[in-house]
Order: sequence, then C-alpha cells, then structure tokens
Amino acid sequence: MTQTAPPTKPRDLQSWEDFHPDPDFYVAVKKLLKPNTKIFTMGSCFAFEIRRALREAGFPIFPHYLDTRYDPTVQIFDKVNERNSVFHYDTFVMRQEFEEVFGLRTDREANFHPVRDAHINRILNTDEAYQDPTRRLVYAKTLPLLKELSTAISRVTREGLEKSDVIVLTLGLTEVWPHVSTTWNFCLPPGLGLGGGDNMAKFKISNFGENYKNTKAIIELILSHYPNKHIIMSVSPVHLERTYAQTDVGTASTESKSILRAVAGQVTREYARNVTYYPAYEMAQFSRERVFGRDGRHVVPEFVNRVVGGFVGAFSVEPRRRAKNPESVAS
Repeated sequence: MTQTAPPTKPRDLQSWEDFHPDPDFYVAVKKLLKPNTKIFTMGSCFAFEIRRALREAGFPIFPHYLDTRYDPTVQIFDKVNERNSVFHYDTFVMRQEFEEVFGLRTDREANFHPVRDAHINRILNTDEAYQDPTRRLVYAKTLPLLKELSTAISRVTREGLEKSDVIVLTLGLTEVWPHVSTTWNFCLPPGLGLGGGDNMAKFKISNFGENYKNTKAIIELILSHYPNKHIIMSVSPVHLERTYAQTDVGTASTESKSILRAVAGQVTREYARNVTYYPAYEMAQFSRERVFGRDGRHVVPEFVNRVVGGFVGAFSVEPRRRAKNPESVAS
C-alpha cells in the first residue's frame, strides 16, 4: 500500500518559530524592473554598493556622474572617476538635492567659501581654493570654476532623475551638520575630506520628526512631478564610522539606524501605492552568512550580491526563482 506524504505546511513569516530557522523576508512583489529599466539611486555608501551591483546586473544607472564636465587639474569632484557615484549620507542633504532639482532652492552658491592652509590647497597648488560643503569633496581653484562645477553636477542629477523609471533611496545616518548662517546642510563635518568649512556648521542629532518630514518632502516632490515613478526605500546596514554625540559609536549607530528604519516604515505605509520598502538592513541583521568585512562596518561584495539578487527577483516583470539561501526574499 502506498503512502501519501502529508502536504507541506506553508511557512508563516509572521511567526518567529517559522522565521528564525531560515530567515526569509516579505517584500510586496511589484513588477517594476525590465532588462532596460533605468534606475536612479541616492543615499549613503551602501547605496554605492547597490548601485554598483545593479549596474553589473545590466541595469542603466543614474545619475551618470561621469557625464559631469570638469577639469580635474583645477576642479575636484569627489572620486567620481573611480566609482561614478556620490554619497548623500542623511535626509537633509538628500532633500536639498531634490529641492534644487525642482527649483525650490536656487542659492547653493551662498554656501561656497574659501579654503586656506588645507590639503586641498596643496592638491590644487593654490593658496586659496573654494569649497561647496553641501556636497561631498567638491572644490575648485577659483570661485567661478566652483560655480561651473556645481552647475554641471546639478544638471547631471536633474537629467538622471528625468530619465529614470525607478528611484532607489538609501537612508544612512541621523547625525547632521546645519550651516550656521544658511538653510543648507554640510554633507560632511567641517574640516573632513580635503579641509575647509571650520566653524561654519554646527553638530546636530536629528530626530524622527525631522527625518520623517524630509523623507516625506522628497517623496511628495518626486510624485508631484513624476506620478508614475516608483520609489524603493532601504536603510543602510553600514555602521557609523565615528559619532560626534556624547556616547559610544555603537550606541549612536543603533539609534541612527532605528530612527531611519522607523521613518522608512512610516512613509512606505503612507505612500504604499508608489513607495516600497526593501529590507536590506534586516537582511544584514539576520544573516547566517558573513555580512561585514574586517572593519566590521562595510559590507562584503557577496552580501551585496545577495541583496541585489533578491531585489531583482522581487521586482522583475518576470520574477526569478527564489534562491535557497538565508537571505532569500519571500514574495
């Protein structure tokens, strides 16, 4: 007499008993990605890793910062020639980029300032260089050259947003540096990078309300101009390198990520039709495999590839079969 095997009980991802032995993560599958779907990315250093992996997977990625015209002998634009990417660590810096794209900010030049006796002066071989502190590592030998470079970066950012079909935003940290006399924020603390900006910004620990307001403003701006574009949000699992708060960096990093994860959850519920959360942060927390490199902060390429593999599988028009690994994404 033959025996029939009992039917397999479907896993209940809402139950710790089912989730814990082999973590899967629920993502609301939306058919967003075709082979030539253009993807705009912005965010922290983890956004760079996602950007790189998506490009390697064959997707056109924007902004295409290599299209920025500048002369590296007299103008410095981060490390764009090495990685074709720019970091935006916090929601304040991200918001001001979108507000400029949509014409709500027209006074970026109010932040430009001279820099003397810093590393940038030796690089550009000049006693006085100029910096745009609202972006990461943007300098020039003269003020007109800095204005020219800033305009070129803004143009490439605007063109990338216009061309893209899907927008991926990665939230990084909550420690921010508001300018002391303008309404803009520094991208890096004063003095970091190649120097400049000493005493021109003050340290601030931003809270849930502020980051929620920024993120919501970004979403509203995008959807008011491009109602058919879809936004995918994630939180970077990369820990803070240093905290400027009066606590240890581990505690500061945990607080920062917790606030941003709560913000992402709130806005994706409010804008569920156009905004989806992708659990890259959670995948790092529950991974059974190696996530971080020797420094304990940055993620290893293998983990990024697992994240992007699940991302592509969840959002492709023709979903790929779910990979059998702890980081697989349940749909």
